[in-house]
Amino acid sequence: MMEEAAPDPPLSVNPIGILFLKPPTAILPWPEAPVGTIFRGLALVRQERVAANEGRSTMVIGCPSDSSRLDDLIDFRSALNKDEDRISALPDHILLDILERLDLHTAIQASTLSRRWAHLPRSLSRLQIHVAHFLPRDREKREHWTVDQVMTAYTVAVRSLLPSSPTNDRTINHLQLSFYLTEPYLQSIGHAVGNVAESGKTNCLDFTIWTDVAHPEYEQCLLFGERLMSFSQSCPAAFKWLTRLTLQNITFGDSDIHKLLSTCNKLELLSLTCCDAVINPVTGEDAILTIDAPHTALLALEVTTCGYARIDLIQVPYLRRVVCANWIGATPPLIFGNVPHLHTVALRHTAMQWQTPFTLSHCLANTTSLSTLYLNFYDQMIWIEPEGPKHLSPIFSNLRDVYLYNVFYDCDLNWTIFVLEAAPPLNNLCLMLSRHPCGRGTREDSAKKVNVLWDQASPDFKHHRLSLLHIIGFAVDEKLMKYIRLVMERAVGLKRICLLDQQPCAKCDAMDDTQSPSRKRWRFPVEEEEKEVIRQQLLDGFSSIEISIG
Repeated sequence: MMEEAAPDPPLSVNPIGILFLKPPTAILPWPEAPVGTIFRGLALVRQERVAANEGRSTMVIGCPSDSSRLDDLIDFRSALNKDEDRISALPDHILLDILERLDLHTAIQASTLSRRWAHLPRSLSRLQIHVAHFLPRDREKREHWTVDQVMTAYTVAVRSLLPSSPTNDRTINHLQLSFYLTEPYLQSIGHAVGNVAESGKTNCLDFTIWTDVAHPEYEQCLLFGERLMSFSQSCPAAFKWLTRLTLQNITFGDSDIHKLLSTCNKLELLSLTCCDAVINPVTGEDAILTIDAPHTALLALEVTTCGYARIDLIQVPYLRRVVCANWIGATPPLIFGNVPHLHTVALRHTAMQWQTPFTLSHCLANTTSLSTLYLNFYDQMIWIEPEGPKHLSPIFSNLRDVYLYNVFYDCDLNWTIFVLEAAPPLNNLCLMLSRHPCGRGTREDSAKKVNVLWDQASPDFKHHRLSLLHIIGFAVDEKLMKYIRLVMERAVGLKRICLLDQQPCAKCDAMDDTQSPSRKRWRFPVEEEEKEVIRQQLLDGFSSIEISIG
């Protein structure tokens, strides 16, 4: 397995205390209900009603703050004390509309304040039940809690909040659960979810399954893999209706992914973090993640920091989006087969010493519907190799948006022109430059950063569709000014240039000029007079391009 562990569950997400924990004496009190958040939910409902009455189809975002005068108009607690609860006088469907805009924690708090609200949590059509809600807020207390304590509370809550029979009239359109891959709780959760799913009324069923070991050994990951497959086989009703599945720290058997996709035949998103497959006992080589699933409904695949040698997507006919990050194998990390609807590819990677740059035409061969390409180099070596349009143009024939993120600042930028030349339909090019004296993203085994040179673009090449050039990390720099002028010369239809400063970095800001003298030359224009000078320098000879700075 990879040494880098998957992220821990987000412990800060609205802790709910211990819900329905047995024995009853162990129930922790809920904090007082934040009345302001209830009012915010009511305000959203009211604003939507107003928008609907005015014939607007879009939702009105924005709502009163906790200090809103709405608290003066309707004091919830006073109304309860006087038995004049005007909010509770509203019909159930409006109260549910309010509660479904709040997190589960606050929704249940509201139900404890009034007998009128008590039945509402079991009538919600959208439920998000996260294991993080069942952990103590206090970090010291959290350290003394066991997984069994958390999962006991979690399991009882799931069974209490979900209908006990598939024949129940209640409709749950959206059900999102996150929990630990721990026995003996899985079947209880799975059967409770299965009862909901078998009604056929659930449009979105989402499992995020965490492992309870931060840095598991290979043998532990094997056990997690066996436990997951046993879970899916013992609760087929739940997995049959799954639409989203997020996993971490799983070592799969040879055919486990194929079995999982066959069981989860409605799965639209599969997300794997720090996963791999059993090592070949003969060669000792890492396995290839092969997905050959012509009948799958899979729309999106995310593979992050996994231990596969490569990902082969042989047949995934409805796949639209692929995210691949931090691969360990040789390059390219992906090979595409039959993916006729693929429109978005995102590759994020810090290149390692044993990895060499690859051409996009090799990686993206067989893709012809690509509309968005996102590449993140994490301030390190540029791991793609520029190439002429001969092989790329068929692949980029529908490309509209390209994002090149965290290109190290000292790298020449002219190589990016090869993207323009190969993608005549391109509308937007976004470039993020990264300068981090703090060494962000650098590891001992990172590949050496080398300059990328490309001078093979046709001298008379012109691009007619590019309308926006967006540069994040702009600074007053001759090289960068020349690059922008080059794009303006080639992109004859360019309408707008947006130049933004680099986002602040606390570690870099903590360094003084003696530690990093080169920082002095990275300066974003602040004064309007200087910005106007830069605009005039860039626009010399051009008249119809809008340039915004900052």
